[in-house]
Order: sequence, then C-alpha cells, then structure tokens
Amino acid sequence: MRALFRFLFSALGLLVASVLVPGIGHGSFVDLLLVAVLLGALNATLGLLLRFVAFVPIACSFGCLSLFINGLVFWLAGRLAASLGLGFSVAGFWSGFFGALVSSFVAWVLDRVCFGSPDRTPPPGPRPGGERPIKVVDIS
Repeated sequence: MRALFRFLFSALGLLVASVLVPGIGHGSFVDLLLVAVLLGALNATLGLLLRFVAFVPIACSFGCLSLFINGLVFWLAGRLAASLGLGFSVAGFWSGFFGALVSSFVAWVLDRVCFGSPDRTPPPGPRPGGERPIKVVDIS
C-alpha cells in the first residue's frame, strides 16, 4: 500500500516540478503517474548501474555526483516519456537536474507528512546475540 502512495507522491512531485522548473512540461495526472512508474524503473535499473560504476567518484565527491546521476535519469525519463506519447517533457539536462531535486524533495515531504519518520530504534526483546548476563563485582 505504501508503494502505491510513493508513486502518487512522486507524481505530485513531478507536477510541482513542472510548475516551478522552466523546461518541464506535463500532460494529465495519469501521464504523470505513468512517468513516475517509468522514473522508478529507470532509477532501479540504470540509476543503480550508474551509481555502481561511479562508486569511487561519488565517494570522492561526498555524494554530489549522485545529484548529476539523478538529473541524468530524470532527463532520460522525460525523453522516453515524450517518445512514448506521454504528455511529459524535459527540455535539457539542467531542467532535469532541478526537476529531480524539486520532485524528490516534494515526494519526501509528502512521505514524511503522511507516514512520519522511520523509527530507527531496535524493537524490544532479546538481542540477536542473546541477553548478556549481568556480572556482579564485589568491591568490598
């Protein structure tokens, strides 16, 4: 269920990015949902491959190169969507770069508002290694 909401949030992020970033055009909301699915598939395949190949430069740039990879994948998604006849287009790399920033930020905010921040505390109960016995030290 949460995955469906993530696609919805991504489509809303694409809508906001198309309004705020010059060079990004959009059609209907159904087109934006399909572009969100396309963008998710591209990020899961090509984006992951590019991040794997560029692991060392990404580490040396403290992750800043990932922003350019996101922009490239976003631009490619816009080109593919336009060639598939969807009403979504990205004019160039920089439009894709800023569109990726805006749409991911909007999707992140919507996810946090609707689902809250993820709980990072370990669940209560025995630890994976088992309970440690308490060692009593007599100092008298």
